[in-house]
Amino acid sequence: MKKPLKIGLIGTGNISGMHALAMAQASDRLQLAAVCDVNEEAVRRFAGRTHIDAIYTDAASMLADADLDAVDICASHHVHRDLAIAAAEAGRHVLLEKPMAISLTECRDIIGAADKAGVTLMIGQQLRHVPSYVGVKALVDAGELGTIWGARSDSWVPRMMTRSPAPGSDAATWRRDGARSGGGSMIWQAVHFIDLLRFFLGDATRVFGTCWTDHPMLTGGAEDRAMATIEFECGAIAHISNSWSTRAPWLFQFMLLGGEGSVYTPVVEGNALEQHQAPAFVSSPPHDPGDGTRPFVPVEPPPGLYSDNPYVNEMVHFVDCCQSGEEPVSSGRDNLGTMKILFGIYESSRRREMVSLDEL
Repeated sequence: MKKPLKIGLIGTGNISGMHALAMAQASDRLQLAAVCDVNEEAVRRFAGRTHIDAIYTDAASMLADADLDAVDICASHHVHRDLAIAAAEAGRHVLLEKPMAISLTECRDIIGAADKAGVTLMIGQQLRHVPSYVGVKALVDAGELGTIWGARSDSWVPRMMTRSPAPGSDAATWRRDGARSGGGSMIWQAVHFIDLLRFFLGDATRVFGTCWTDHPMLTGGAEDRAMATIEFECGAIAHISNSWSTRAPWLFQFMLLGGEGSVYTPVVEGNALEQHQAPAFVSSPPHDPGDGTRPFVPVEPPPGLYSDNPYVNEMVHFVDCCQSGEEPVSSGRDNLGTMKILFGIYESSRRREMVSLDEL
């Protein structure tokens, strides 16, 4: 049996807690060996909760001194490029929390550095590892839904703009600054479903979108709401809606419409993780009972998944790829297609016209 992969975590914000918990639940496969954050108080508090002795406030020092096989980057979006490149140049495999970076140029720089160093680069798109969504992918690939002609996703987080930033909270500030985060609600929330639709349908050709950037709590051109249409190479058309500010239900939901069947996720109660794991339901000929009805039934996940927690599955997949040399399902090269859609929508909103992704 191979030794657990030793990982250094960079950034101790909210998402890092999910990553640390996932590492603990897959301790036979990976080990959180060091933690780093520029905020010394924050990193010491995080290290105390996770029982880590190797504490750093400088990523370069951690890369030079800590005994690590890989790094897990959960830091602010605007430092993703430099941290990922530094880790690759130090010979460490890289798990990089979404979004990959705040521009396509930065994304390509990261991919180039990982390729040159010969290390594994994986972008953290955990929806690809939700068990029932892995099952949906299998249904699509098997042709059970027929030709997919339509898709939809909605991601609404209305409470985002009603929260008052904690005094002195840099996290609350940079999340609302488009210059540091790369955008607003789209790059924070909608990118999850953009990537999931690509997981199901493949790459896109053109996009058209509108982003509203006039909310007084946002700076740097960040949008609080957006609507977009995506044309996929397979012929499907997808519509996405996204908002931080609209008086609306908290909602994460998607739908696929095919010539033979459809898939959807229902609205569920609970926190963001529980909503992101909303079970998928399918209606297709193999599930028809023969009485003229066309019921929707739960999508069964394929056998062999490590966990029912997508973050755990994501971590285990990363370890497998690092140790085998196989390309991750959300490698940097793959995720570039997701980032093209995202930045294509931003460009479309600026131009007020359809944008071909071949231009980007």
